[in-house]
Amino acid sequence: MQREELCSPQKRILRQGGETVDGKAKILIVEDERIIAREMRNNLESMGYDIPAIVSSGEEAIKKVEELSPDLVLMDITLHGEMDGVEAAGQIRTRFDIPVVYITANIDDARLEDIKRTEPFGCLFKPFEDIELRSAIDMALNRYKMEKKLRESEERFRTIFESSEEGYYEIDLAGRFTFFNETMRRISGYSAEELMGMSNLEYTTPETAKKMYKLFNEIYKTGNPGEIGRYEGTAKDGTKITLALSTYLMRDEKGEPVGFRGIVRDITDRKRIEDELEQSLESLRRGLNATINVLVAAVEIRDPYTAGHQKHVANLARAIATEMGIPKEKIEGIRMAGAIHDIGKISVPPEILSKPGSLKDVELAMIKLHPQTGYDILKNIEFPWPVALIVLQHHERMDGSGYPQGLWGEEICLEARILAVADVVDSISSHRPYRPALGIDKALEEISQNKGTLYDSEAVDACVRLFAEKEFKLK
Repeated sequence: MQREELCSPQKRILRQGGETVDGKAKILIVEDERIIAREMRNNLESMGYDIPAIVSSGEEAIKKVEELSPDLVLMDITLHGEMDGVEAAGQIRTRFDIPVVYITANIDDARLEDIKRTEPFGCLFKPFEDIELRSAIDMALNRYKMEKKLRESEERFRTIFESSEEGYYEIDLAGRFTFFNETMRRISGYSAEELMGMSNLEYTTPETAKKMYKLFNEIYKTGNPGEIGRYEGTAKDGTKITLALSTYLMRDEKGEPVGFRGIVRDITDRKRIEDELEQSLESLRRGLNATINVLVAAVEIRDPYTAGHQKHVANLARAIATEMGIPKEKIEGIRMAGAIHDIGKISVPPEILSKPGSLKDVELAMIKLHPQTGYDILKNIEFPWPVALIVLQHHERMDGSGYPQGLWGEEICLEARILAVADVVDSISSHRPYRPALGIDKALEEISQNKGTLYDSEAVDACVRLFAEKEFKLK
């Protein structure tokens, strides 16, 4: 080998990253021919490498690697002792993860296969030039560095992947698992061996399997991702679990669909909490309805002639709101307000409420106080809707001629405008102490003639449609 001055010294690359104290890559030479070994050492040192030792047997090589922890091993294949270079290189790679570059005079086909199994980082054939030696070492060290970084990156990804709270899966076009992470296995309760190759028919209910088939079929046709927000699965022990799934189409290098991949989230606990909250809400709802019924009964005891009026108004107001497309949560508030909209009449003397003739001005003034009284009764009750406000405004009119505040137009909340239409329709069509029932036609005539003036136009139109087109009945 010829000696020549090359550029700056090779920096040593540690298995933990960084550089050695002296900044030189440390190379162990394993060569049983002393002259060749010494020449290699001289040449490598002149190139800027650190050569801490030369050994001539495989057994010595393993001991020195364990002792010195070199960055690279130059390994002759034919060595003194019972262990040749190939066997020694295999142990060094397996036990210490140190790159090996072979140096040899020749390799037969039989040995070539053995050498490949040790995953060498290079092979130099004797005799070789210094530039070849330097290139082989540089390439091996750089390759090792890159592979190490790749392994570390893969390990970080694997750690994140396996510790994720979400299950990851891949299935083929037949719906059989081909890959999954530990979380997916844990959610299912099956071992990795059991889950591999299992189809969704085996771990879900028949209804869920149909949902999944429909979803995957749609994704296959369109290529667009899809989701099932909630579905029921069955763990290995028979436990019912609630899951949410998102999935994507997988394609091969030719763009052909080959399967699906996606994320599964175990939302069993969340569903349990939601169910418990729903049960609590239902219990509160029943309690609230019971309280409302008591208030309704209190009013009807004092005003028996209008018994059922609040119930009729509540049902009609709910139907009008539904016809108008009002959000469901608001509709329930309208119904609730309708059921107790005359609660304020509890402060009006019964003889006035049931008086068959015309009311005196002072008596009428007392009647007109009932929206305010109702508001005062209800304002401190924590309804999930503005019930007290709706009750306060249900006798307001669009042109400002109503009471108790004389509001007009959109100053009146929409719920109260709807309730006002329902209240007028039931009042006119029903019997009163001071007159007989006038009928539904007369009631609809009243709201239609005064649409936009006294009553909200949209609420009137919806009410008329209910009776004219949908055969609504007051009850």
